Amino acid sequence: MNSAMNAVVLLLSIFVSSEAAVTWRDCVPPTTAHPYVTFTSVSVSPSPVVIPGNITIGVRGSVHHNFGKDVRMVVHMDKYLLGVWTKVPCNSNVGSCNYDNPCEFLSAFATSGTCPPQLEAHGLPCTCPFNPSDINLPPSVFEVKTINAAWSWLATGKFRVQAEMIHGHDIVGCFHVEMDIKRTGGHGFIFG
Repeated sequence: MNSAMNAVVLLLSIFVSSEAAVTWRDCVPPTTAHPYVTFTSVSVSPSPVVIPGNITIGVRGSVHHNFGKDVRMVVHMDKYLLGVWTKVPCNSNVGSCNYDNPCEFLSAFATSGTCPPQLEAHGLPCTCPFNPSDINLPPSVFEVKTINAAWSWLATGKFRVQAEMIHGHDIVGCFHVEMDIKRTGGHGFIFG
């Protein structure tokens, strides 16, 4: 699996889960008249997620509007350290980052001309633009073999993440999750 796919699976595993030890919610504000994306069910196993390793991800929801480069994304990520939630700074496009064009993050799939087979098998796109459709990814296994060295300290611990899709000044998509991630093969004093 290429590094772009590993990054997407790692982000998905951070952003989604419905295991008992993990909570998630669709956090589109009730004042948003026309959300672009909503989620009705999400699952990730095992819990905690163990990286490297196999991660099973399932997602149900809807894309309600066409969107692509007209949407930006703001991600707020915190890690539980020494008894307090601590903001994770943006590093190599992971952490509390602002993405003016999140489509660029998916450009590796456009360049290769193929989406992950788990998505293709269910007719789900992985590149921009996105068109109105149902999202139905039954639990599917993704293998994460390696972690980018810049992210290795992130691959263990308790996290909370909120990702907001913004069009103009409106939040048109939002997802919040709290979960645990465990990294095998190496430990540090502060970061796990």
